[in-house]
Amino acid sequence: MTDQLVDLRRSCTGENLSQAVPAVRAVLHELPDHRRERVVAALRGEADARGLFLPEAATEAQRTLECLVFQAATEAGGHLQLRPPASMLRPAHPFRAVEPHEVPRLHLAEHALGPLLFELLPRHEDAWVAGVAGLRVRRHPRSVELRLAGVPAAVLLAGVDERAWQVGMDYVRRLIKGRGLSDRFAEGPLSQAERDQLAEFPRPGGLGSALLRRYGLFTGAPWLRSWSHGAQWWLEWPESLGVVGVADRLRHPVVGVPGLRETSGEAGGLRLTDGWYELGLREVAPPDPANEEALAAVEWPEGVTGWWEPPHVVG
Repeated sequence: MTDQLVDLRRSCTGENLSQAVPAVRAVLHELPDHRRERVVAALRGEADARGLFLPEAATEAQRTLECLVFQAATEAGGHLQLRPPASMLRPAHPFRAVEPHEVPRLHLAEHALGPLLFELLPRHEDAWVAGVAGLRVRRHPRSVELRLAGVPAAVLLAGVDERAWQVGMDYVRRLIKGRGLSDRFAEGPLSQAERDQLAEFPRPGGLGSALLRRYGLFTGAPWLRSWSHGAQWWLEWPESLGVVGVADRLRHPVVGVPGLRETSGEAGGLRLTDGWYELGLREVAPPDPANEEALAAVEWPEGVTGWWEPPHVVG
């Protein structure tokens, strides 16, 4: 049973065995016999044991932060597509694994830190705040802690040392400079501009947190896009994973989202709800491999990507 539970969890989180096995064994060790029997029945599809082996965020504040990180992650994918040589077929995901602890540990894909920081770090522009208003960063020797000012919630970006941080921030600064944007990063308590922006544009809620904790479901597709409005989310990716397969795993009786079920149809896709929040899933036409060579040959102007470099002058 342990092996089956580990495999199910890893299919959602992307964790390696050394991360997933202890987490599953710790839960099993604490379960009384009658709850173990329920897990066995759930593995047969005859009961519901969701929330045990892939836990959800425990508080509303934690869910909110994780929703914001998930949204920024799907935006960061667009940057990764433009990393030279640009490609619509190469996987463009910022995370390779998520450990869904009380404070999630996110393991970054190669080259992903800069694009993710560009989407996350709040900056004061003339009349608005770019990035995630209220987000604050606390650096540790081997990780970066993401927090919201004045809110008891946190997410860890694992494996980010001083050198990785500098490489990531170099990307951010190049892109800011190329686009002529402000480099006045928000720090400390919420600024008035951040308060005003949050009053006009509330932070997203809903199932984004559950999706972040199951990001591994989507890494088999070249990219993932997300949109949110209030407590509603929409996801799309190019044809590859199958909407039904993803939905089945999101509703799985062991590693699925508690209470999630299918509801009225989504045009060209599928809609799920847990009774409070809704999620739309759909696949779109896949990229054409015939376009890859031309895309890779494009010389992007300054400001399009943080990997831009000035042209070499031949003497």
